[in-house]
Parts: sequence; C-alpha cells; structure tokens
Amino acid sequence: PEDQREVIILRHYADLSFKEIASLTNCSINTALGRMRYGLINLRKMMTEKKIAL
Repeated sequence: PEDQREVIILRHYADLSFKEIASLTNCSINTALGRMRYGLINLRKMMTEKKIAL
C-alpha cells in the first residue's frame, strides 16, 4: 500500500526519523512505526514470492 511505501522511502532514502515521518504524513509516531513494520513484512513476502534476493 502507498502509505507503507511512503514511510519506507522516507526512512531509508530520505533518512528521516519516525518523528519527522509522522509530522510529514500527519499521523502518530506509532502509526508511522506500524506502517514501516507492515510495509517491510509485505516487501519481504513479495520478494520471496518473486524469488528476488539481495
């Protein structure tokens, strides 16, 4: 989902803190953390299904 994708990009590529991400996306820090967690879970699942290794 787009909200999870956005948090992953802001965290890993823009190197923002979860506090900064929460402020930018108008959500709580816990919501930003949850989006990151579920986003990474979904990303891992997609990579496993498509047999992509890094």
